[in-house]
Amino acid sequence: MFSDLNDATQENSRLKKNGNISFITLQGEEADASKIRGGDGVVAKFNGSCLIAGQGADNELNFNGKFLSILARVKANHITGYTPILTKAGNDQSLAYNVAFNPQGKDIYLEILLGSDDIAGAHLLKYKMPKEELTLWHDIIFRFNGEISELYVDGQLRDDEITVGDIRDWNRRPLMIGGQYRDGEGYSDSFNASPEFVFDGLIDHIGLWDRYLSDKEIMQLSGVQNLKDGRPEYYTEAYRPQFHFSAKKNWLNDPNGLVYYDGVYHMFFQYMPPHRPGAYKDWGHAISRDLIHWEQIPNHITPHKVWAGCWSGSAVVDEHNVTGFQNGDEKPIIAFITNGGHPNDGLGPMCTQCIAYSTDAGKTFTYYDKNPVIRNIHNANRDPKVVWDANSKQWIMSLYMDKECEFGLFASNNLKDWRQLSTLTFDGVTECPGFLPVPADGDNNNIKWLFFGANGKYKIGSFDGTHFQPETEILEGDFGKNFYAAMTWSNVPDGRCLHLAWMPTRRYPDMPFEQQMNFPTELTLRTTPNGLRVYRIPVREISNLYDRHDRWKNKTITPGNNILSKLKGDLYDMQFEFDMTQSSSFTIGIRGANICYNADKQEISCNGPTVDNKWADLGRATLKSIDGKVKLRILVDRTSIEIFGNDGEIVITSNFMPDLLHRSYSLSTDKQIKIISADIHSLKSIWNIN
Repeated sequence: MFSDLNDATQENSRLKKNGNISFITLQGEEADASKIRGGDGVVAKFNGSCLIAGQGADNELNFNGKFLSILARVKANHITGYTPILTKAGNDQSLAYNVAFNPQGKDIYLEILLGSDDIAGAHLLKYKMPKEELTLWHDIIFRFNGEISELYVDGQLRDDEITVGDIRDWNRRPLMIGGQYRDGEGYSDSFNASPEFVFDGLIDHIGLWDRYLSDKEIMQLSGVQNLKDGRPEYYTEAYRPQFHFSAKKNWLNDPNGLVYYDGVYHMFFQYMPPHRPGAYKDWGHAISRDLIHWEQIPNHITPHKVWAGCWSGSAVVDEHNVTGFQNGDEKPIIAFITNGGHPNDGLGPMCTQCIAYSTDAGKTFTYYDKNPVIRNIHNANRDPKVVWDANSKQWIMSLYMDKECEFGLFASNNLKDWRQLSTLTFDGVTECPGFLPVPADGDNNNIKWLFFGANGKYKIGSFDGTHFQPETEILEGDFGKNFYAAMTWSNVPDGRCLHLAWMPTRRYPDMPFEQQMNFPTELTLRTTPNGLRVYRIPVREISNLYDRHDRWKNKTITPGNNILSKLKGDLYDMQFEFDMTQSSSFTIGIRGANICYNADKQEISCNGPTVDNKWADLGRATLKSIDGKVKLRILVDRTSIEIFGNDGEIVITSNFMPDLLHRSYSLSTDKQIKIISADIHSLKSIWNIN
């Protein structure tokens, strides 16, 4: 409150003016609104000026620990550039906390940053301010409890984020109200800092607490009777995938720690909150009971110790408690994580392999106090994938060694102590190894080992408990342009080999999220005329999403006869079988993209518009007819097309830029197409919004 320049603590430390600050007594409704919220009706007017609070008389503004709440009641005159409200700042690695309006393009965001030495970068919450509300009074409240932080504006929750670590308490810059320091100035606890950015408008009061404000207190300080959830309605956006997983907001990439336990499929994933540098990510967390409907939950794994990043890895269930971590009825879930950093930049150790374990069915994870379980071997070695080898009765870890396409195999009996067995090279492949036993042709007495890398290339061979002996050349696992860093689930109850990959692409315009996963597939090894090959098909649970069904049998299509013309939706599972003895080349049009089959070359291809407004080849593969027949299965989501040829012999996984106005579909040829059968299922959204 600004009846004078003293703060409201017992120490009564005095603020210093920097520039012209005047004080105004509010009248009428404005005065009443101030007093209802705990103010005194007197406000400070800022115009190219600021107030400097230092650290407080007894260092009370230098917060530490895991609890902080901030209040600011403000009314801006105008916002033309970065506009600080209060700041105890620096760069992302040194700031303590700040609140500001920050223009980004044509939009203006209210942002709150919180610094912690437990992460690289800073925690950021933000809210896009409606233009018509920019110059109104706003009650801004931020609260943090060591696990989550929340941003309230006028009694509405506008953003929240998983937020870990202790508040950075070594920042000796003074607290500024209505200003932010010039670069290089104001680092000491002094009143001699000069503002580079300033606030233009009125500030009624500023409050800081070393605790987590209650809902009741937020209601009182915001002048409302009830708190409301004003966060965006995620999953309704124009380009949001509707049956492929994407995070509610922010960046997503590699699937991590895929594990099944007690009726629940867990999907962890590389998750990048804003204001993190480079690859200093969390493991985001989503759960499902049917592999289809996913719920993102706030139980992230955040091993950002000493500013290191939570890089890719895997998870297993320790059924026999070989780790000794079990302390109740639940079996331990053990996550294997590359703890990666950039020591030359002062950011964390260089790539060690660590474990975190859960004793409560995956709700929370604890770091092993004797990490790392594998120290750095070479440069950025990473991405541990752990599986059980029933033949040699030991756990096997495959690890990318970051050296000339080299991978290492390691073994352990207790999941904590690891010894290196052997190395292998996989030309043209780096990162994210998958190494696992798979029955050939479904025969559990004929187990082969599959080794694949991040780009989907694979080999099939045998494993004697020490060495992998390839029995095939390097083969393509996916022919699309948007397939990377695949991983398989562990502990699947029905023995299926379930497979998931990241679909990397450019960001779709105006979306709160970036990237998506592909649709989960079942992976099998099948004997072909060319030997064993990997086949992948969508998991059978997709039928839970089936809605409308259109079917054709034994139908010959001639030019101008488009049986798909009535389709207008976004989401489909399309299954075709063509009699190629009586058919020519054909094209399936999907909302601006084309799937083309060249009968002479026996080649399937996909092309279409991309996010950067270019027409591009989205993938192509040889697809020969079998007994004169070609089968195609096509999954269509809002921004993705996945093509499965001949029951998963080839797969093309691609993103495209759909035409939002013209949702047209077509099946065309310049001669004729003989359809043995066509089954088109429209799909329901997994987010239950349609």
